[in-house]
Amino acid sequence: MLIEINIDGMIGPTHHYGGLGVGNLASHAHRLQASNPRQAAMEGLAKAKLVSELGIPQFLWLPPQRPNLELLQSFGFRGSVHEQIKEAFLTAPGVLSAVFSGAFMWAANSATVTPAVDSQDNRYHFTPANLVSSLHRSHEASERKSSMENTFSSVDFHHHHDPLPYCVLLRDEGAANHMRLSDPTGELGFNVFVYGEDDSPQAGTHSEQNHEDRRTFSKFLPRQTKLASETIARHHRLNPDSTFFLKQHPAAIDAGVFHNDVIATSHENVLLHHEFAFIDADEELNRLEKTFESRTGKPLIRVMVPNSTVSIEESVQSYLFNSQLLTPQLSGTNLQWTHSSSPRMIFLCPTQCQQTASVKRFLDAFLASSDNPVDEVKYVSVAQSMAGGGGPACLRLRVPADQRTLDQLPPFGRLTNQLYDALLQVVEKHYPAHLTLETFCEVDFLNHLNRIELELERAYFGVSSDQTKD
Repeated sequence: MLIEINIDGMIGPTHHYGGLGVGNLASHAHRLQASNPRQAAMEGLAKAKLVSELGIPQFLWLPPQRPNLELLQSFGFRGSVHEQIKEAFLTAPGVLSAVFSGAFMWAANSATVTPAVDSQDNRYHFTPANLVSSLHRSHEASERKSSMENTFSSVDFHHHHDPLPYCVLLRDEGAANHMRLSDPTGELGFNVFVYGEDDSPQAGTHSEQNHEDRRTFSKFLPRQTKLASETIARHHRLNPDSTFFLKQHPAAIDAGVFHNDVIATSHENVLLHHEFAFIDADEELNRLEKTFESRTGKPLIRVMVPNSTVSIEESVQSYLFNSQLLTPQLSGTNLQWTHSSSPRMIFLCPTQCQQTASVKRFLDAFLASSDNPVDEVKYVSVAQSMAGGGGPACLRLRVPADQRTLDQLPPFGRLTNQLYDALLQVVEKHYPAHLTLETFCEVDFLNHLNRIELELERAYFGVSSDQTKD
């Protein structure tokens, strides 16, 4: 029996709106507006705490160090650190934003993960995403590889791969473009990779492809290539018979669907997606459904939301498909269920879904249906994350694991009431409530960030911060 571990990237004190996300409409719309890192971190912690209270193993990764001074210096700025920051602010604000980026909070982009039961060599496989499409994220790969190694180094039979080579043909954005379906035990896995461009070395130039077939891409560069997905599948030793590749619909990418998890989601035997999530996918989807039923003995629950019910624009505005489908582990919980005495799934949606009329109507009808797999919809506020283009599902990386694997993980990082309270205290006391690019130029701001980093580490690793005085 596998349990789906959730790992959230704790939102850091430099959370801001640089507007650097390729094809991310929310990121573009809020560019250079003031952010509130304190509220953002509190919202993220509250969401993670709710997942933990459902009995689901919930872990946190601390924010990596920001600013990334090595990245800043690689652009040729000279002088003291403060002088370099000031010059970047005046001459290259996009670089400055990248150097202070808090986008690591969206842990769904951290990696692609394969549990041992899915791999032909019976090992866990972790491949950090190279995130080469975006400057502000491309320097995260080594940081997240370190996070994964620290968390899973004690797990038996694991393989931590390097990120794919940093080149345009191998653009990889991690689990945001990967879905895993399974039987209720989690032991029979079906891996679905979603790519935006079949950008193989033999494919020719973009201009040639666009001239022949505009569906390759138009407004925004797709962030995942088929070659990258196929390469990861080979590295992870996935069975080709249980591995599937779907192409993103170019209309979705143009509408702001920069990752598949903005337009489709999956959990156990459920695949929920918009009508325009995929293109030319009927053959592969049919193969998926037939393979799933033949191996599990039960049909795949595939719910397709028509564009006439929820438009693609409303899907992006509400982040309906970036909600989290969860199976609560009821031990020690006190939950009420709508349709049955035994719990099934909860749908954890951003409050924007409740506020978007078409989406709320769909969810109400979905919940009322007797054959749906969801017993309850819960709404959570992640407004600060949403303004940057990340909903509840963006904030977490899923790792299917058995009890033995869970027992092998280090004690630090798993969210408990004690850890939640300790981290919340740091956030409330030290995180800024108002942040713009100008804030990064303040003389004392770097010292303040160093203090926050120290306080977070003390809380995270169980060292009391009471000994440190203001």
